[in-house]
Amino acid sequence: MVIQGKLALITGASSGIGEATAREIAGKGGRVILVARSASRLQQIATDISAAGGLADYYPVDLAMPDAVGELAAKIFRDIGIPDILVNNAGAGRWLTIEETGARELEQMMALPYFAAFNLTRELLPHMRRRGSGHIVNITSVAGRLIWPGAAGYAAARAAMATFSKSLETETHGSGIHVTLGVFSKVASTFWEHNPGSEERLPKVNAYLPTLTPQQVAHAVAVAIERESSLVVLPRVFKFIFLLNTLLPKTTSRMLRLGWTNSS
Repeated sequence: MVIQGKLALITGASSGIGEATAREIAGKGGRVILVARSASRLQQIATDISAAGGLADYYPVDLAMPDAVGELAAKIFRDIGIPDILVNNAGAGRWLTIEETGARELEQMMALPYFAAFNLTRELLPHMRRRGSGHIVNITSVAGRLIWPGAAGYAAARAAMATFSKSLETETHGSGIHVTLGVFSKVASTFWEHNPGSEERLPKVNAYLPTLTPQQVAHAVAVAIERESSLVVLPRVFKFIFLLNTLLPKTTSRMLRLGWTNSS
């Protein structure tokens, strides 16, 4: 899909991957719709994009509230139109063991990203089908494919995103709608500041792997949209690690458990 002139809705757009993706798409001539909870951050990013010659609108909303998702979609359809591109990036959740994870927090981790992505996609899908075109990108973590101790709820929510994306791909086959699953490892972002203790629970092997910048992820997402790719994985070494996990799951599991001490 050519991004220039297309309308792109990006969730979790107030920082990190979402913000970088919005700037990347706007830089390629797309009109972006920024969605997140922080009105002030969205306004600032929209102002920056406009000052750089791009087109940006913003809608502050809590996507963890199902009713708010439907209201948001209706307002965007009325105000601007049907997005050509949807980037499901909004996410939440701390890295906690099973014992540390309360029921309410678990619900929040599933609500963002999984429930929000499902509900927002459901609102847009009929319109994309009628038009016969569209591109949906679902952002998830390598934690959904490679399980290590200390991030049970987080990993389950990310695995749900991967399964949802594959289901969406099968259901939209032949409709003109393309689906991309973006699988990324550690990204330098404010997530680590807002979730103290999480970074220390990264597998020890992560010390030997590069940390991605939000801009690297955003560029990969934009290229995937342009090429209509079904999967993008960064760093690329994780494709080998996924294969190793398939062929030698016990070996991979031991590698990911190195240095783990359950102090909960």
